[in-house]
Amino acid sequence: MLRPLFNALYSLYETHVQGRKTFEYLQELETTQWLPPAKIEALQFERLQKLLAHAEQHSPFYRANFAKLGLSASDIKSLADFCQLPVIGRAEVVAHQSEMEASNYAGQLMYKTTGGSTGMPVKLALDRKSYEWRTAVTQRGYRWASCDIRQHTVYLWSSDVGPKSLKHRWKNALYHWTLNREMFNCFNFGPAEMQRCADYINRVKPSGIVAFTSPLYNFACYLRDNNIPITRNVIKGMITGAERLFDYQREVIEQVLGGNVFNSYGCREFMLIAAECDHHQGLHMNTDSLVVEILVDGRPALPGETGEIVITDLHNYGMPFIRYKNGDLATLGDKPCSCGRGFPLLKDIDGRKVDVLRATDGRKVAGTILPHIMKEIAEVLKYQAIQKTRLLLEVKIVLKSPLSTERQQFLRQELQKVLGPDMQVDLLFVDDIPLNASGKFRMTINELKE
Repeated sequence: MLRPLFNALYSLYETHVQGRKTFEYLQELETTQWLPPAKIEALQFERLQKLLAHAEQHSPFYRANFAKLGLSASDIKSLADFCQLPVIGRAEVVAHQSEMEASNYAGQLMYKTTGGSTGMPVKLALDRKSYEWRTAVTQRGYRWASCDIRQHTVYLWSSDVGPKSLKHRWKNALYHWTLNREMFNCFNFGPAEMQRCADYINRVKPSGIVAFTSPLYNFACYLRDNNIPITRNVIKGMITGAERLFDYQREVIEQVLGGNVFNSYGCREFMLIAAECDHHQGLHMNTDSLVVEILVDGRPALPGETGEIVITDLHNYGMPFIRYKNGDLATLGDKPCSCGRGFPLLKDIDGRKVDVLRATDGRKVAGTILPHIMKEIAEVLKYQAIQKTRLLLEVKIVLKSPLSTERQQFLRQELQKVLGPDMQVDLLFVDDIPLNASGKFRMTINELKE
């Protein structure tokens, strides 16, 4: 196979053609993960102080925040001081995105949109160096599970929304090939596609799988229920993400597919935030690149407590995200991992539980299809999907600007591509979408009784 050759070419292209330092940062990260906790904390705080000084000088949004508190970046001399800064959420980012951007990075930013598991799309910007760092951090975490570009990996992942040109499709396919990936669309993953994936695994023998949690679990159940064997001792690691991983899912996936499951946690704003190593004692937080806080009523959580996740990206100078609450919940670990890495642990992630939808042909579809599609609809402020029957999906939408008839039809068609052409998609435009009785927001709700 030519994959090793293309892997080498990709490394040359990334470093010498694009001029990116991804592999240089990855080499540094391979070293810093083994530093003792105190040294990682010192490195983290050094990077934090530089970020705060930059944000105060170049970001109008953060300069105003400092002024309101009567503080300057130089006053932040400890993490306790840092906690005086306000926590921001998606609403603040939506309202102040351009003011958050650093003036000295004008014209140099990359823009992305996250659909958001909390039902509020966010447009974000990052600078080139930040992109290289987050790519390196992700590669490090994937190496723990034998799923980085050195090993051939199957992805049960999302695909492009809307029609794409032939040139775009070819470019995308070449990109994944050089990264040693074989892609399967997890939102259109019915029996025929599952069989094709099983045949591919048995024929090509990839080292790992990276997948949304529900599609990987459904795949394992399909293989088990249909007595479809998978060649043993081939798959070394399987990374799950985008949704909460439950113990019963891990057990079934490992029994059927033969490899070890590595839970991971990330979001589009930061990419990989935390991941399991091969000791499986919790998720290592990437604190050499992020400040990850778990807050309970505004105070730091104690070990074993569940609280809100608040994150600061230490490398995104283009659009600083400082004390950003992404709407997820997590439980803080109570002891370090025996692997020897100096990172603190998350014991569990509680904030990515989304209801699974049912396609009209009976397929189970991960609720994360909603943010994947909604990130393409710039007019939407907030949304929630409720499956009322096997043939009816209601989508509540709060708009920030008018949504044309053509865009409404585009949204219906994209949902019907996944859920079936005979799925009735009713768009309900509302003023607000309230939290549930427990104070949480459910992005998808399945009311089917079966």
